Amino acid sequence: MNDQEREIVNKYHSLQPALAKWAQFVDDILINNLLIGLADNVVQIPPAFRVKSDSSYLCKALYRKSENKEYRDPLKEIEDKVATRIVVLKSSDVKDVSEIIQKSLLWKAKITKNMWQEIEDKPDIFNYQSLHIVVSPNNDNLDFENTDKEYLTCEIQVRTLLQHAFAEVSHDSAYKGPYKNDKIIMRHLSKSMALMETTDDYFLRIFGMMKDKGNFIKNYQDELAILYRQFCPDFDISNLDHVISNAVYDLLDVKMITIDDIKIYVDKNSKSLNNIVAGKNSDRYGQLVKQPAILLINYLFDNHRTVMINHWPLSQAALKKVFEANNTAFESY
Repeated sequence: MNDQEREIVNKYHSLQPALAKWAQFVDDILINNLLIGLADNVVQIPPAFRVKSDSSYLCKALYRKSENKEYRDPLKEIEDKVATRIVVLKSSDVKDVSEIIQKSLLWKAKITKNMWQEIEDKPDIFNYQSLHIVVSPNNDNLDFENTDKEYLTCEIQVRTLLQHAFAEVSHDSAYKGPYKNDKIIMRHLSKSMALMETTDDYFLRIFGMMKDKGNFIKNYQDELAILYRQFCPDFDISNLDHVISNAVYDLLDVKMITIDDIKIYVDKNSKSLNNIVAGKNSDRYGQLVKQPAILLINYLFDNHRTVMINHWPLSQAALKKVFEANNTAFESY
C-alpha cells in the first residue's frame, strides 16, 4: 500500500464508527418503523447493513471512475460506504417500499439507481436490476451532531427475490471472478434475467387475480365465514385451514351450491348446525367443524349425500366424523 492509498484508508477508518452507527440507525428505522405496516409476505429478507471493505473502497476511490469522472473527495462522493438491503417478493413491492423510504422525514433520501428508468432507457438489455436509495441524516438529527453529516450516507438496495438470486450469481460469482469477459456466460446471464422479468410479470398477474374482489372462491369463502360466525362469533379468518377448505370447494365443480342456497339452509337448520359447530360435543368431531366449509359439507350431506360421498375429497375418517356429527350411522352408506 503506497502513501496515497494509506492516507485514503486511514480517513475511511476514522469515519467507520460513525458510518456503522448511521447504518444501524437506518436498519432500526426500517425494521421497527417503516416496514411494520407491510403485509407479512412482502419482505423476504430483512435489512442488515454491511460496511464496504478497505480493498473495495480503495479500488473504487482510486481506480474506478464514477460517470467517467474521477473522485475528488471519495469519502464524500462514494455513497455506498455502508449499505443495507431489503429483499421483497415482487416488483410492485419494490415500488411500495421505495415510496415509504423516500417519504420518511427521518432522513434525506435520493434515488441513485432506478431500475425502471434503466429498463426504459435500454429496453433491449437484460441485466442486473435493483433500486438504490441513498439516505443521509437530517440537519436536525441530534444523534449525529458531532459528525460532518455530508459524509454519512447509507445506500438502501431494494430488490425482488428473483433479482436477488440473479445478483448472487452474476455479481458475486460472475462479475467478481474471471468470467466477465466470457461472452457465453454473459449471454446466459442476460437470458436468465429476461426469464426473471417474465416470471415477475406472471407473479404480478397472479397476485392481482388473488386480490380481485370478483374472484369466485375468495368471495365464497368470505361469505361462508360470515355465516359461520353466527355460530362461532370469534372465528378469525387467519385460522382458516386452506388445505381442508380448498379440498371441500372442489365439490363445487361436481355440484354447484350457491351462497344463497346455504343462507336459506342455515336459516332453516340453525339449531342443528349450532349443535354441530358450537355444541358441547363439537370438539370430538375434530378440525372439520372448526372451519366455515362445514356449512357447505352439511348442506351436501342433507341434500346431495350420494354426490358428496362419491366425490368426497378428504379422508374416510373425516367423512365418518360428518356422519357422527349428524347422528347417522356411517356403515349404512
